[in-house]
Amino acid sequence: MSEENKDFAEAAELLSGSEGSTQVEIKSLKGKKVEIKKINVGEISAILKISKDSDLEQWIGLVFKGLVRPKLNYDEVKKLPLDVLSEIAFEIQKFSGLDKESMGRLENLLKTKSSPQSSR
Repeated sequence: MSEENKDFAEAAELLSGSEGSTQVEIKSLKGKKVEIKKINVGEISAILKISKDSDLEQWIGLVFKGLVRPKLNYDEVKKLPLDVLSEIAFEIQKFSGLDKESMGRLENLLKTKSSPQSSR
């Protein structure tokens, strides 16, 4: 690597924080464990596109994208009890480094980028 390029990050270094999975204990399932994965920006963008202004739809999308084991289809995720859904969604958000403020900023950015005014 040349002296000039050594200060620049490699693609693998940029992407390394966006991957990974972990097991978490779900209190509303009497301590049973599930495996979750980190949600990346592309997945968040897809979730926000389909969920519009509904926090509940965002939770459903997060759990659908982030739950590794047991793997559920979208309709099965929609049938989860609210306490289980919200607890798993919270764990995925926490593991992915997302908080409500971060999600809001990203949602606002995506709305701005897709609005007709931004193309002028």
